[in-house]
Amino acid sequence: MILSHTGPMGLWTPGCEASAMLATAELNAAGGVYGREVELVPANAGTTTESAAAAARRLSAEHGVDAVIGMQPSNLRPAVRQGLGGSVPYIYTCQYEGGYCGPGTVATGITDWEVLAPAIGWLAEQRGARRFYYVGNDYIWPRVAHGTAEAAVTEAGGRLVGDSLLAFGERDYSYVMDQIRAIRPDVVISVLLGEEAVAFNRAFGESGMARNMLRLGLAFDESLLWGVAPENAENLYAVHTYFDSLRSQGREKMVAAYERGYGNSRPPVNVYSLGCYDGVHLAAALARSVGRVHGGEMARLTSNRFGRADAMAMLGLPGARRRPPIHIAEADGTEFIVRATV
Repeated sequence: MILSHTGPMGLWTPGCEASAMLATAELNAAGGVYGREVELVPANAGTTTESAAAAARRLSAEHGVDAVIGMQPSNLRPAVRQGLGGSVPYIYTCQYEGGYCGPGTVATGITDWEVLAPAIGWLAEQRGARRFYYVGNDYIWPRVAHGTAEAAVTEAGGRLVGDSLLAFGERDYSYVMDQIRAIRPDVVISVLLGEEAVAFNRAFGESGMARNMLRLGLAFDESLLWGVAPENAENLYAVHTYFDSLRSQGREKMVAAYERGYGNSRPPVNVYSLGCYDGVHLAAALARSVGRVHGGEMARLTSNRFGRADAMAMLGLPGARRRPPIHIAEADGTEFIVRATV
């Protein structure tokens, strides 16, 4: 399992590791895979393409792993894939911008269009939103999501009235806040990565604009909401396939096992930890599909446009051939309350 233990995505790592360890324990309790005990080998992708590629090479060459489950930002995904060299399947669990991720890579996460279009449409219909401002980090995911968001806004009858792309580590938001205050959009769409989203939304809440403007956070979950704090979360919305307040969609058994095993020592289950849990079980399912534990054969099985629907069907999850339900939720203290499911 390759995760970023530092940088903007580091705050998701404890929950993702915990879910992956739970899946590993479940597999071993059932006899492993073809009688072999499953071992979870952790690796730190770091924050650069060099560190991500090096971590992937170590997993493949030194540890001899049979599959890799990873949750990286989109700018590190090609480095991980190249570091593995096609020797094993790369199960990529993030929400991402969409499109083909390369041979041997199974992208199991939801795409931006699948969540942005229904969320923006709902805000337009239910909250009367027409004018949208876009703020994101300056790298591949938010750059691509900018076009996706603009298309969704147009489809909903609205207009994108301004935008800003911020470098990682930027904490002086005065220019952006001044722009937003002057333009007065109905909604600020934030496409910021992990800790970056926490810092911006804290500053936005402190600016006083949250009382009169809605926010829609992309790839924003309960872990980030804890960091923002309730006093800065007014009119803050998020959109995902899973929120902890629902505990539904066939995930009750997994969530109950997670809570029994970890209590309050790990973050609650969120959409990203679920993805890593599924990723471990998918690696085992790939081995069963090729008839043995063999990374090369498992990678070849996934080389021909093996997508999320194929993965979900292999795992026996409901609705595998359809888009999963999309939940639009509003922040309420330290949790998200689902306001609509589409």
